[in-house]
Amino acid sequence: MDLMDSARDKYSREIIDAEQLWDMEVVDKEGYECPGCGIQVFPASFKRHINKRRPYFTPMDNKHVQPCGVDGLEKLVRKAKHERIGRPDGFPVPFPNKLVLTDTRPVTATTAGPLGAATDPRPSTRPNSARNDSYHGHTVKTIRPICRVFMEYPHDRDHLELGIPGCPGATYSTVFSKLSYFGIRPLSVPTRLFYAALRWNTPSNNEDHIEWQLDAGTWTKGEKRPSQFYRVRIAWASWTEHQRETLRHEIEIAQDEVKGKSDQPEKAWLFFVGTQDADDPGLLVAERYQFVCCRVGEMVWPQR
Repeated sequence: MDLMDSARDKYSREIIDAEQLWDMEVVDKEGYECPGCGIQVFPASFKRHINKRRPYFTPMDNKHVQPCGVDGLEKLVRKAKHERIGRPDGFPVPFPNKLVLTDTRPVTATTAGPLGAATDPRPSTRPNSARNDSYHGHTVKTIRPICRVFMEYPHDRDHLELGIPGCPGATYSTVFSKLSYFGIRPLSVPTRLFYAALRWNTPSNNEDHIEWQLDAGTWTKGEKRPSQFYRVRIAWASWTEHQRETLRHEIEIAQDEVKGKSDQPEKAWLFFVGTQDADDPGLLVAERYQFVCCRVGEMVWPQR
């Protein structure tokens, strides 16, 4: 059975990353289709308090209509770990190229009706002759699908366009900024889309924020262990309880996925649009719910 990380909302025509299902107060089980060929797909594993794995979409008994750029995605992702898969005429799978900020409240699943249909008059399916496997980007409302593409297609980061409000850079390779052990110091650009592996210390938290240590900071050459770690503070005072629980759940799933894999390359990576504190350079502060996510996997950095 094919498992899909994203699908198209039949009514709004938006590409929905599977993890956005966590944010929805109501999930329309009949409301999604394959963005490549238009067959119906179904959301699964989206109930936070029941399921112990990440959400996904599945075509169930349906078969993708060929040609479909989304079918065979798992094989394509494996190939992308070793080589570039983009072409001059486009990318072979849907990818986000712009984040658009919207209301911070949890999303409610779209329902059928004239208003939803009016956002994009195109039909939900197209004849085979009109299908192709070249995509040129779409907008998203959180960084989750952006971070998935960053991890899955490392050799394409330098030519995939990307725009995130408040962040410098115009491609995946220039927007993302890795935190490492080169030392904690004031950054020339204090606000970036940062990422680093999580340390599994118990976070400190209260009604105003939750704070984690990151596997990055200062590690003096010759020393057996780091002397300082970067910390990320998620300022969630304005978040809903649903949003707070979703973030906690996401981190818990990441912990479960890497548990017992200390000798494996997979790590839990925290991504966030944050700003370095002016008085404490080791502290990075993120505020918006849409600007934080955690993903598990092996991080590949292409040799240039």
